Amino acid sequence: MVRCGVSLPALMQLLGHKDIRMTLRYVQVTQQDLQREFHTARRNAAQPHRVPVLAVPRAPAAGGLPGIAQALTATRHLLEMYRRQEGSEKTRRKLQRLDRRLLAVATEIERLATGEK
Repeated sequence: MVRCGVSLPALMQLLGHKDIRMTLRYVQVTQQDLQREFHTARRNAAQPHRVPVLAVPRAPAAGGLPGIAQALTATRHLLEMYRRQEGSEKTRRKLQRLDRRLLAVATEIERLATGEK
């Protein structure tokens, strides 16, 4: 029944067992079964999220400070998308610190552009 697609919990219920270990006594898993399950799981796995490609102009659109601000915004967005995919907590924290630094630079660029001190 397992080879026909019945799950172990369902088989346990069908056989009237209270413990999965009793059901496992009757189940013989072969190498072919393991390979089939592995390939089925890989085929059904969700595709990893792809980082979107942002259209960042080769030369700043407005030139000068507004163009730099636009490039910083795009960079921060891409960095955040990458950070969310990263598996290592340590790397995610480093990327978050880098994002804070970029935000500080973007804030200073904004102040320069508006003439604030």
